[in-house]
Amino acid sequence: MQAEKKPMTKKQYFDKCKKFDNLRNKVASDPYRMKFHLQPPLGWLNDPNGLCQIGSQYHIYFQYTPFNPNGGTGLWGHMVTEDFIHYEEHEPSIFPDSSWDANGAYSGSAYEENGEYYFFYTGNVKYEGEEYNYITDGREQNVILTITKDGYNFSKKQLIMTNSDFPEDMSKHVRDPQIIKRGNHYYMILGARDLSDKGSVVLFKSNDLYHWKYELRFTTQDVFGYMWECPNYVEIDGKQFLIVCPQGIKQNGLDYANAHQCGYFPLNYKFEDKTYQLGEFCQLDRGFDFYAPQVFKDHKGRNILIGWMGMPESDYNNDKTVKNGWQHALSLPRELYVTEEGKLAQKPLEELKKLRTNEKKMEFNNELSVSTSIWFEIHVDFEVSRDFVLKLRESAELRYEEGILTLDITSCGSGRKHRGIAIKTIEDIRIFSDSSSLEIFVNRGEVVFTTRIYDSMEELSCELKGEYLSGVLKYYDLTIEK
Repeated sequence: MQAEKKPMTKKQYFDKCKKFDNLRNKVASDPYRMKFHLQPPLGWLNDPNGLCQIGSQYHIYFQYTPFNPNGGTGLWGHMVTEDFIHYEEHEPSIFPDSSWDANGAYSGSAYEENGEYYFFYTGNVKYEGEEYNYITDGREQNVILTITKDGYNFSKKQLIMTNSDFPEDMSKHVRDPQIIKRGNHYYMILGARDLSDKGSVVLFKSNDLYHWKYELRFTTQDVFGYMWECPNYVEIDGKQFLIVCPQGIKQNGLDYANAHQCGYFPLNYKFEDKTYQLGEFCQLDRGFDFYAPQVFKDHKGRNILIGWMGMPESDYNNDKTVKNGWQHALSLPRELYVTEEGKLAQKPLEELKKLRTNEKKMEFNNELSVSTSIWFEIHVDFEVSRDFVLKLRESAELRYEEGILTLDITSCGSGRKHRGIAIKTIEDIRIFSDSSSLEIFVNRGEVVFTTRIYDSMEELSCELKGEYLSGVLKYYDLTIEK
């Protein structure tokens, strides 16, 4: 059996880069290019990978297809930041250059111990042949390890597990490793699809990070999607959560409106007893463009989440950037915290306040209008929760009516129309606008909408209207100082 495509080596990458210098200039001049989001230098970007802090630097790796804005065989792009505002591009870190990952160095994560960072990722291999369905045959998904001390120089790859190491009832889709340590033992979780098309997260155990034994799987009693991608185990304030991206869930009213979903289960797992309980699944984001998030803990102890600002197999597009040679971005970094009700919530990192200039503070009664730039942050604090309409930029609209909060970008969404959620009261809203994105945090981040947006960026304003509506609005221009 032969792999479908040849691997891409570092030399092949740099040889090809020379032919794409003009495209880089075209990408940089695109008016929809964003100011304060991480985006590909050119080509395609998707999942964030290997997020970690080494010294004062945050290393952000990501799935990257540099020479095709519509995707393809992926390698790991690499950006570094110290403030989540200024990003420095570095050469890609992991290439699909071996027989274990010939069709893509897929997603993975970083685990630190004794000053060394262990990067576990999935190597994807697809065999040539029309007889394969690539679900139960024709594919390898290998767990591969490479180690670094500085985030730039990596050790020789080591093959850790293959499909034959996974439970016998698994399909060929088992991927996206994350490492957890408890006591003297290490645990690895992987997203999985079994032969009956039921999604789960499989758990392995090790004493040394190199030899792994299957422990159990986390799953629901009834089928909840055929595949759970990009799992993250998160523990905050003694509470456990399992973040996953389930595929194959049908829309239910306002819920599960995207092609694929992203959310979390409250988890109660006893490592020694190997018993667990999963709570009710909750969506992490209600917008059009949020998937495959990764969480890491920085030196301050913050659980930082970054997601892919995209959606696989969606029925809307980013054609306005694709024609200029690039597609997708990563979300703003967000700190996770647990609410009094025990739910996960998200707040933009404190570092983003450094973007603020030209503050305006306005009280409102019934209505308010203010001219805006393309790049802004708005805070709205309501005295009492009432119905309202908030118009943003040129033609986006956030509407709260009869207990339903709706984001409507039908006229400026490149196929995106509306998303909503039933919510009893709205106390506050925080909005970030970049050249071609909106990120909306409601009730201190208990509800979030993330979306790309493609208006003409002319006659921009913010208009708020509502009967008996009162409160305070704060407005900031967002500017990056060189």
